Amino acid sequence: MATNETLYMRLYYDIRRRIQTGALTVGERLPSKRSLAQSMGISVNTVDAAYAQLCAEGFVVSRERSGFYVCQIDELARPEMPQEAKKEPPLSDKEAEIDFSPSGLAADLFPYATWRRLMKNAFNEYDETLLKRAPAQGDEGLRHAISSYIWNARGVRADVDSIVVGAGSSDLMQILSFILPGQWTLAVENPVYNAAYRFFEAGGHKVLPVDVDRHGIPTEPLTDLDRAVVYTTPSHQYPLGFSMPISRRIKLLNWAAAGTERYIIEDDHDSEFRYGGRPIPSLAGIDESGKVIYMGTFSRSVSPALRIGYMVLPRPLLERYRECWQGLPSAVSSFDQRVLREFMEGGHFERHLSRLRQRYKTRRDELTAALAPFGKELKIVGDNAGCHLTVKLTGGMSQKEMCGRAMDRGVKVYPVSDYFIGEMDPIYESKVLLGYGGLTSEEIKKGAALLLQAWSTT
Repeated sequence: MATNETLYMRLYYDIRRRIQTGALTVGERLPSKRSLAQSMGISVNTVDAAYAQLCAEGFVVSRERSGFYVCQIDELARPEMPQEAKKEPPLSDKEAEIDFSPSGLAADLFPYATWRRLMKNAFNEYDETLLKRAPAQGDEGLRHAISSYIWNARGVRADVDSIVVGAGSSDLMQILSFILPGQWTLAVENPVYNAAYRFFEAGGHKVLPVDVDRHGIPTEPLTDLDRAVVYTTPSHQYPLGFSMPISRRIKLLNWAAAGTERYIIEDDHDSEFRYGGRPIPSLAGIDESGKVIYMGTFSRSVSPALRIGYMVLPRPLLERYRECWQGLPSAVSSFDQRVLREFMEGGHFERHLSRLRQRYKTRRDELTAALAPFGKELKIVGDNAGCHLTVKLTGGMSQKEMCGRAMDRGVKVYPVSDYFIGEMDPIYESKVLLGYGGLTSEEIKKGAALLLQAWSTT
């Protein structure tokens, strides 16, 4: 049996439909509540509820001692939807038996038990701060932990007050684009790792792609720029994989020091994972002029689902940030920041990183060994850091053909062209990315064997 609630809603929808289709015209008087209730065999209260809802939404109007009348309602415009051109259905990830995704992670090494315990402990005692919005710059304890970590690991000396915590690099780039006064130029490496440069365009700034060479972003195209910020990944250029030598780093720092409104964004996105020799010094660690905006995230070292990143702002930009941003809440919850803080302060982060480095180094070694049968037909770049290799077929096969042949064998690889702004230089035509972070030893060996079959020219 229908309840009064469902009856009044059915009546409400019926009258609304009749108004919208024109069956009830503008100014037409609705039946009185009592007469409609009698004719339909329902209670007056049911009719009253339906009429009240119609009045609240503006479909009818009540006139004292007169009744309910239909209101004037314009027809909602319904633009014709353009017909999309037929496209070839994309190959889904599910069709790939082996996926060499550069963003793959060793999910089995995530410290689930430790993280679960820290989450539980965060609520063991009454702490009202966990239920409040986090301060704009982030939890002070987390910023202390980050300050200590980047000093010990990367030689970056950062006051706690100069660190801003955000929801990943995209959020941090958006903050930067907002606090820079007027119009600036953002010079970005091309190809570029972080598509968040688009926030600068949306904020009214100019984006200038600068083609990299084998040493990174060149300084010659930057010579005449002022009110400019350079975005670079010097420790491990993504996606090409090389590291910026000290000579180029000094040139870049000297360029920034030569102007009052010049800065460098150093995105140290995967500096934790370096397998040959000592870690390369960060730009921020050797900067003497206070011109480097140092940026990092926990997406690769903990989990991309955590959505926590940080940046160290030079003093002038920090003052500007406080003018523009102070008082606004952090985009990262107080709870997530507290758990990450405890994870770092308890030594769990360092132990987790150590396990990840060993795993990724092992997988890197297994992949390079599995690709050895290619011989001189395949060149490997960027194997000293990160979680992917950049490989090039020396025979000149195109990226499209490389990806297509690989997928025909059930293997997914990733073209370098996806990371270029504008047209890709033909010198990169035969390069693709092979990520190994999320694969097992068996998957790596099988995937490499299938690629050998797919890319063989004999």
